[in-house]
Amino acid sequence: MRFIAGRAFAIGAIGLATLSLTGCNEEIDARQTKEIQGLLYKIHAEDPFTGRVTNYPISVLGLFNIGTCIVDFKKGLPDGDMKCADNAGTVVATGEFKAGKKDGKAERFDPKTNKKVVVEHWKNGRQDGVQEQYDAQTGEKILEVSYTEGRKDGRERAWDSAGKEKIADLEWKNGLQSGFDNRGTQHRNYVNGKKQGLQQDYSIDGNRWYLASENIYDNDVMDGVQKQMDARGNVTELSVFDHDKIRSRTVDKYSYTGAHVHHYTGLAIIPDANRYMASDLSKDGVEQYWDDQGHLIRELQWSKGILQSAAATVWAGNKQDSQFQGIGVRTTLPTQSVVKEGQERVFSDKGELQAVIFWNNGKPTQILAALAPSLSAEHPGKMALIDEDRYGNGVTSTPDFEEASRFSGQGIRGENLQLVDMPAPGQTSAAGATLASSEPVVAIPGISGDSDTCVQRKVDAVHAEDSEALIPADMLEEFEQDCK
Repeated sequence: MRFIAGRAFAIGAIGLATLSLTGCNEEIDARQTKEIQGLLYKIHAEDPFTGRVTNYPISVLGLFNIGTCIVDFKKGLPDGDMKCADNAGTVVATGEFKAGKKDGKAERFDPKTNKKVVVEHWKNGRQDGVQEQYDAQTGEKILEVSYTEGRKDGRERAWDSAGKEKIADLEWKNGLQSGFDNRGTQHRNYVNGKKQGLQQDYSIDGNRWYLASENIYDNDVMDGVQKQMDARGNVTELSVFDHDKIRSRTVDKYSYTGAHVHHYTGLAIIPDANRYMASDLSKDGVEQYWDDQGHLIRELQWSKGILQSAAATVWAGNKQDSQFQGIGVRTTLPTQSVVKEGQERVFSDKGELQAVIFWNNGKPTQILAALAPSLSAEHPGKMALIDEDRYGNGVTSTPDFEEASRFSGQGIRGENLQLVDMPAPGQTSAAGATLASSEPVVAIPGISGDSDTCVQRKVDAVHAEDSEALIPADMLEEFEQDCK
C-alpha cells in the first residue's frame, strides 16, 4: 500500500486504517483526492485535506488491489484511528496515527481465521512498548518483544506454533542480546551480542531435518570441539579450536550408501593454518580406507606429516589376495605425498586377475595385462608383458598410493606379444617367468598386430608435433580406418 509519498504509515504487509473515526470534518472517497508534495488534497482544493477518506486502496506493489481502508486526515496527513479490510469486507488491520506517523496501538488479523496475529505499540513513528505475535491457526502467542524508541530493549521471548515450547528467550540491552534463540535452522546462544557456548545448525534431507553441526564458541570465536554431521548422524568432521585457531581435525568420509570409506586426522603444525584448507594440516596417527563392501584396502601410519608405514590390501571378491606398500615423498606441503612400491594386482568385479604392475618408488618397472579370452584359452596361466605407453593396452597405472590402478577392455591381443606366467603375490618382478615358447617373442597366428602398430605410429606422430596434444575418439577412429 502506498500513501503520501513514502510517509511512514506502512502497516506491515497491508497497512492500517481507521477503527474509530471521530472528529472528521468531511468524508470523501479516495478517488476525489490527489497527493501534492507528500500531502493529501481534495481535488480542486487549495488547502491540505482534513477529514475522512474512504475506499483508499490497499495494493500489492501497486499491481492489484486486495482491499480498502478508511483513514482520518488532518492538514493532509494521517491523523487518528485507521482501519483496513480485504475485498470480502473482513477487517485485516487497525491502528493509530498522529501527524502522519504511527502513534499508539496497531493490530493485524488473519483474513482466513479472523484471529489476531500482531499487536504493536508505536510512538512518534517508532515502535515503543511490547509487540506480540499470535499463530493464525491456534491463536497462541508465539512472540513477545519489548521496544524502546524503535529498537529492542528488555525481554524477547518466542514459542512454537502451539504456544507450548519456548524457542527463544533473550534479554536486550543497548542493542545487544543475551540468551538463546532456536528459531529457524540456526540455534544460537549469546552473551552481550556475541556467540557463547553451544551453537547448532540444522539441514534438510528429503523431508527430514537433521542436526548438521555443533560448534562451541567463546566470546564470538570458535573454541573447543566442533562437529559436522551427515543425515545419518555420522560425525564427518571433528575439529579442535583454540580461540579461533584450528589445532586438529579428524575426517570420516562415507559413501552415498552410508559405508565408511576414509578416516584420518590432521594436525595444525604450520603457523596460521587455514581451517578451510585440508592441505594445511599435517596427517598424524592412523589413516584408513575401505571399499564399499567394508574391506580395509589401505592403512597408513603418520607422524606429523611424515609417513611411517603404508600398506594396501588387494581383494579378489571377498578374498584377500595380496598387499603392496607405499613410500613417502618429500613435498613442500605439510604432509608427504605417497607413491606405490611393490606388486599391485588389479582384479575385475568377478575376482579375475586383469593386470599386475610392479612399482619402484612410484614408477612402473613392468606391466602385465590379461590376454583376450581367445588367447587366454590358448595360453592358460599366461599374461602379456606390455610397454606402458603401448596404445590400447587397457591398463591405467596410477602411482598415487591412495588411488587404485585400473584395467579396461577385453584383454590384450595382437602379434609379437611376450607372454609370461602369472606372477605369484609378492613376487618382485616377472623376470625369469616361463615364456610361452622357447623363443622370447611369440607370434600369435590369426591375429594381426599391424593395425595396432600403424595406429600407434600415427599417435606418435601427433605427439611429436605437440607432446601435450589430446587424441579425441573421432581421430582414433580415423586412424584405425586408415590402418585397416
